[in-house]
Amino acid sequence: MHAVKDAPVIDATAQPEVLSKHKRPVIVWASIGFFCMCAMLLGMTIWIVWSSHAVRLREASAATENMARALATQAYMELEIADAMLEDIAEHVRNEGNNDATGERLESHLVQLSRNIVEIAGVFIFDSQGDWLATSSGTRQDGNNADRDYFIYHKTHAQLGSRISAPVRSKSTGQWVLPVSRRVESADGSFAGVVLVTLGLASFERIYESLSLGKTGTAFFALDDGTLIYRRPFQPDVIGMDISSGALLRAYREKGPVGTAMMTAKVDEIERLYSYRHLERFPVIVAAGLSKEDIFAEWQRLSMQIVLASLAAGAALLYLFRRLMRQIAVRDRIEASLRQATTELRHANADLAARASQDGLTGLANRRCFDETLAHELKRAQRSGHAVSLIMLDVDFFKKFNDQYGHVAGDACLQSVAGAVARSVGRAEDLAARYGGEEFAVIMPGTNAAGALEVAEAIRSAVEALQIPHAASANGVVTVSLGAATLQPGQERRTESSELIREADTLLYQSKNTGRNRVSSSVPAA
Repeated sequence: MHAVKDAPVIDATAQPEVLSKHKRPVIVWASIGFFCMCAMLLGMTIWIVWSSHAVRLREASAATENMARALATQAYMELEIADAMLEDIAEHVRNEGNNDATGERLESHLVQLSRNIVEIAGVFIFDSQGDWLATSSGTRQDGNNADRDYFIYHKTHAQLGSRISAPVRSKSTGQWVLPVSRRVESADGSFAGVVLVTLGLASFERIYESLSLGKTGTAFFALDDGTLIYRRPFQPDVIGMDISSGALLRAYREKGPVGTAMMTAKVDEIERLYSYRHLERFPVIVAAGLSKEDIFAEWQRLSMQIVLASLAAGAALLYLFRRLMRQIAVRDRIEASLRQATTELRHANADLAARASQDGLTGLANRRCFDETLAHELKRAQRSGHAVSLIMLDVDFFKKFNDQYGHVAGDACLQSVAGAVARSVGRAEDLAARYGGEEFAVIMPGTNAAGALEVAEAIRSAVEALQIPHAASANGVVTVSLGAATLQPGQERRTESSELIREADTLLYQSKNTGRNRVSSSVPAA
């Protein structure tokens, strides 16, 4: 049983509660958005840097491939010219003989052949002993080349094709030259000497220096057995070096005549992107390489700028995110303060409502609440046709109790009686109230006369059972007298609260007049 019904209170917390519900999703979505933007920024930065790296590598590959193709074309043309010259000279020697008598005529022919070809350093004819029979210089010179590797090779091998040998210093000029030689045979097939065309390495140097190889790039020209013919930058001490065990020659043997790969040079241990090509008719490989450092120097600079820009953007996002979080934190504090204030307001409202409807001494409903509730229940009973009962009770000889025991004891007595009344009323919809002074009332909606009489008797017994001493009472303890009136459905004359109160009060005084400590009840006529 509730002694006082809850009064309606204005809900001042609606807005803070709405904000509280949306606070966590806002923080979550803001965090997700921030991390998504950071992830996108990081992903874009990585993609741009990696893509530009790949683009730079493709550009470098195309550049080295073009340079290798140009070097191969140039080398092929020079060797093709030398081969054609050797074949022509060998034919003249076979037709005219290879001796001092024919040397003068052949020398004139050599001068004519080499006159307009700047790549040709010299053209020579040697007899079977290695002596010079004719040269392209136009002047008769004495000399012997029997000690040269190419002469020894042709003397011991019956191969008639052109042979490219390792570079040597020319005996006539002292310059580095590339020997391209061919065996000459007499009519019976015996060794008759050697014809030689020398290609000046200076001609290769002019071509190779025109290449854009960067600070540490390189280009070279080598035999496919690994003998280095020329290398840029030019270093005389590496001419003739064996690079057959180097990465590039291994790649050629494993992957074929054309290729591009990142490799470390045997000569200087620098990692480069090499493109190489093997000439079709000659045992020669040309290659061009750009160092990894040169290739990616510009890329590294641009990548650093992109990364720094991304870091700056990330820092700006972090700054904005932190500002946002601060604003949310401020909002949270304001909401917390607002919720606390509204909670305090709710409690204050509830306290005020309780004070407005509750008797301060007994804790039961006060007279105002009683009047409002009775009027409300009577109107509802008139609409629904349900009965409404009212119990009025009064403490017997309470004035004498006060006079004898004092007001403090009187207040304690009223509190005890109020507790007994409240305990005896078993339904939540019933209302126990202090009507005034030592008088109490119980409103019982939907309760007929028999039910009201039963509750009234329970209250009387509960109060008597308290055994509060009362010397001025005939029973020696505090007792109460009660009157129980009931409004039956259809009793139009009792629709007013005053009528039901007057009837219950009349029954109350009937109990007092007939000996007290009893219940009087009447059932209205139907």
